[in-house]
Amino acid sequence: MYSFNGRFNNRLDDKNRIRIPAKFKKDLGEDYKFAFGPGESIYVLPKAEYEKILAGFGDASFFDEDAQNAIAQFTGMVYDVTEDNQGRVVIPAELKEYAKIDKDIVITGAAAYLRIESAEAFAAKNANVSVSSVFAKLNALRGPKA
Repeated sequence: MYSFNGRFNNRLDDKNRIRIPAKFKKDLGEDYKFAFGPGESIYVLPKAEYEKILAGFGDASFFDEDAQNAIAQFTGMVYDVTEDNQGRVVIPAELKEYAKIDKDIVITGAAAYLRIESAEAFAAKNANVSVSSVFAKLNALRGPKA
């Protein structure tokens, strides 16, 4: 099990490459994916987490066109990642454009995966967020207390 936490500011180089922070590398492993995420973010999924997502599709019938289209749409939004010999990875142009990334990014741990966002979008999204409101949302996720 992995638990990604923390936040790192980073910057794309001239070839749209980044290094995943060393703190995250061990749990991320060598075989991980980039995927479109909500809110103009990029998800960085360890192989095991990606496999859990795929398994979560259950036994969708091969003959259920809507389900198969949704699965194909999702898997079509996932990119295999290959690091170069210096540990850098290229953010695909389509993901960079979707996330409105110019140069400065924020990589955030999100428990089972990482999120990459433009630094500008991250700042705007978090400008008026209070710690109390975050705790209230997390408490609501726990469900009714026994």
